[in-house]
Amino acid sequence: MKKRVLALACGAGFLFSAVGLAPAQSEPPPHPHMLVLGLELDDYGNPVGFRKCVDLAAGKPVPLNAHHAHIHTGSAGEALFNKAGHAAVPGAPLTPWNNCAELIADFFGPSS
Repeated sequence: MKKRVLALACGAGFLFSAVGLAPAQSEPPPHPHMLVLGLELDDYGNPVGFRKCVDLAAGKPVPLNAHHAHIHTGSAGEALFNKAGHAAVPGAPLTPWNNCAELIADFFGPSS
């Protein structure tokens, strides 16, 4: 189930359904973001590998003025995920993760 949450959170058009936000909600609560570079998915859409994870804005929430309309659900997010193989993953309280360490440990085990 949690792998499906990540896959859906990464998919540009599915963010709000993945994290349970109603489409009518105009602005989500402040939250951090993780940029997962080189995300590899299996044939079922489950994450199986990645190249690197970066905590954006030093783990602090970024301004909400435009990023959700673009990076998560718009053409920028679609290109980031579908063409480049990267994903901007929202953090808590929208997902269970606060940073890359938690995200990666949850999906791929503790980093070495």
